Amino acid sequence: LLSDIFSAPAAPVTSPAPIPGGFDVFATLPSQPAAPAPAVNMFAPQPAASALGSSIVDPFSSSPTPAMQPQPPPAVPSPAISSPAPTMSAPSPTPSASSSASSSITVQGFTHQGLTVEFECSKTDAWNKQHSLLVAKFINKTDAPLYGLHLQVAVPKYVTMEMKPPTSTTVPVTAGSSTKLVTQRIEVTNTMLGTKNLMLKLKASFTSKGNKVEHLATCSGFPAGQY
Repeated sequence: LLSDIFSAPAAPVTSPAPIPGGFDVFATLPSQPAAPAPAVNMFAPQPAASALGSSIVDPFSSSPTPAMQPQPPPAVPSPAISSPAPTMSAPSPTPSASSSASSSITVQGFTHQGLTVEFECSKTDAWNKQHSLLVAKFINKTDAPLYGLHLQVAVPKYVTMEMKPPTSTTVPVTAGSSTKLVTQRIEVTNTMLGTKNLMLKLKASFTSKGNKVEHLATCSGFPAGQY
């Protein structure tokens, strides 16, 4: 037969050697379908290499490479700008009673039968130029004390006055600067300062060596425009 002439003896079919650790794709399928192989996620991170192979880098490893975070530029310190400190003007000193006392003046009242009266004048209120302090000083130039001292003062209507009693009614003999003087404080306010000057009408009475003495005087030697 022609089919026998051209037909060749069938070569024995040899099954391929089983693949180690795999499946034989040519093996006879079982009656029940095999369970599907678990899907392998090629993008899942691979476990860390062992200590032996830690130096080998797998180029196909899907381990995510940490993204390089942009580093902020180094802070450049701004140049220090030195500004001059504000100059604080010193407050003007407020006039005090001590400064007023240093500029005090002395006005002579009168001298009569051994008794001299003079006034030490000063400005104690820096904000009220109309107000003045007059301190009457009694000087005994006799050789015996003066007793029963009494001083009366009258002022014009535009002047207000407050008078204190004297520190003593007995005026000892004034023997140099060591003698404690008898004084009397008089405060006056000239409401017409700059227009009219201060003027005092004085009446002094005392007893000198048993004789009663009275004296009237006018004191108008105060600086114009200041008292």
